[in-house]
Amino acid sequence: MVTESWGGVPDHELVITTVYVAHPLIHWKGFSASWVGEILPAVVATKVQKGLGSWFPGRAPSDSFYVVFPHGDGPDFGAGATPVGFRFGLRFAKTIALFAACNGGAVAFARAMPNVNARSVNFFGSAGGGLRFGQIGRRAFIVGYRFTHISNANTALENPGFNAHVVYFGMTLR
Repeated sequence: MVTESWGGVPDHELVITTVYVAHPLIHWKGFSASWVGEILPAVVATKVQKGLGSWFPGRAPSDSFYVVFPHGDGPDFGAGATPVGFRFGLRFAKTIALFAACNGGAVAFARAMPNVNARSVNFFGSAGGGLRFGQIGRRAFIVGYRFTHISNANTALENPGFNAHVVYFGMTLR
């Protein structure tokens, strides 16, 4: 859920699917540092304003302008990538490890997000941590938290930003 207390748009939800690849940079005893890149094949934001546009004539025949008005709301679908990411891990046992991670990239939505005066292409950044456990062969389970920020970095009329607290579960394959 999005929290208004840290900025952003209240009463919205964010669903993210990710596929990531990691490349180890440092391995020393139980500590590791890795580069991480993610592909976000499906990103869904809920309750995003829909727009209804209209052309208005100006004083001259060739002088007109296009205005978009808010017209309801609904889900907005997008996809993206975060090629800049790092993960730091600390292994406590063969099957238990803590990690902290951060990443950055971009996500493109079908329409301006989170309102009609924003942009459909936004910057995407997140940071968080989690636990990897239960290694069975080359597979392990992962549970974590990440704070995610999406905004257009003041490249549009408005930059409301979209902040979300994301709890996730998954499986790693090696």
